[in-house]
Amino acid sequence: MNILNLSALDIAKKIANKEITSVDVVQFYIDRIKKFDHLNCISTLYDSNALEIAKKMDEHVEIGNLKSIFHGVPILIKDNFDIQGDVTYAGTTYLNKIAVENAKLVDELIECGFVILGKTKMTELAFGLSGQNPKQGTPKNPWSFKNLAPGGSSSGSAVAVAAGLCPLAIGGDTGGSIRTPAAMNGIFGFKPSSDRFNGNGTVPLSKSLDTIGPMSRFSEDITALYGLLNHCNESDMGNFDFDGEIFYLDNKSLPYPLDAEIEMLWNHCLDSLRSKGYKLTSWIPPKSFDFVDLSNRTSDIIAFESYQYHAEYAEKNDIPMWDLVRKRVSRGKGISKDIYLKAIQERNLYQNIFKESLLSKSVLLFPVAPFFAPEITEIDIEFAHVGEFTRPFNYLDAPSYSFPIGFSSNYLPAGIQLVSYQNNDVKVINAVQDICEKLNIFAELPHEFL
Repeated sequence: MNILNLSALDIAKKIANKEITSVDVVQFYIDRIKKFDHLNCISTLYDSNALEIAKKMDEHVEIGNLKSIFHGVPILIKDNFDIQGDVTYAGTTYLNKIAVENAKLVDELIECGFVILGKTKMTELAFGLSGQNPKQGTPKNPWSFKNLAPGGSSSGSAVAVAAGLCPLAIGGDTGGSIRTPAAMNGIFGFKPSSDRFNGNGTVPLSKSLDTIGPMSRFSEDITALYGLLNHCNESDMGNFDFDGEIFYLDNKSLPYPLDAEIEMLWNHCLDSLRSKGYKLTSWIPPKSFDFVDLSNRTSDIIAFESYQYHAEYAEKNDIPMWDLVRKRVSRGKGISKDIYLKAIQERNLYQNIFKESLLSKSVLLFPVAPFFAPEITEIDIEFAHVGEFTRPFNYLDAPSYSFPIGFSSNYLPAGIQLVSYQNNDVKVINAVQDICEKLNIFAELPHEFL
């Protein structure tokens, strides 16, 4: 059995039609996780428990009691979610509290018939975009034999999906932590508006900005999962009445120059959209918009709030925290409450300005990162400018959807993001699906993992 090129929805249909069993599917992915354990992307594998749950899902199939359109499908969860009876490490080696109950989203997924296959590794406390984690070990980007950054903080989720270790994974995005690893690994990753996925029962980085979202190799899985968990009408999801009008950010307005091959792929994508009849218009950022400033505001909020949650660890030198994460958390101590409150209070103003600037087209194309996955270094400064492409949309609470657009000359993936104003999530999801269908965009598997 080889189900690598099937979406989670297609796998669920085969389970429902009794062509395969949930036990077969779960065992298939357990075997792949063990085969490719050198990727170091799994924190905890619930192999025996997952097989027991899968067996129960198959029993439900026999009596015609399907819990949802994803009945019997395995899913991986980022390791900042509580799962009853386990420690929620959140990328650390020092958190040791055993969860007494599941995170709310975990319970919702179980109620929908998903099989929780395991937890994925992540950047320590979710504080970093490179995906590096010297204390637990960094997940390996599957697109190269070199030690390339997987993107973070949802590094393990992205690597697992990209390598075909699970059809779906849940990540989190506070400053780009779904979109960056999605782009670096050539998959789909959606950061919704806040509170679209329940965050109760997770280790926080910044409660004002923390957002949960799905990652997959297939856009239709993300469309269906969002609709399911947000109780959307079936007619709303995937039924796109798009007028084909899209804003895009002109190169001269970019917050940082794109590498030559990224720029080539970006321009090719724009040309391909035009050839399919889309009406592309260069977006003029509002005068009050400075992407570096919006990124800095996001960083200040993250640092200030993370210090409130994690100061007790950051200030104890005997705690085995990565020095760079310690510095990032500790920076929050030097941010005054006035600066923090000003950034929080002005969010609504900037959100309204952004919405007004998009009303004629609704959606905006924007790069995710100005370069392909770089090699990892100890100083971890390579991603300094990525936040200028991702963090502004956290500050704006903008739904932002990363999707793949091609490869470099040495076959490293690149992605771009489609964004919109706050609460316009369904438009963004449907637009990406429409674009991917018309341009035949899909997430390839690295050759080594076929």
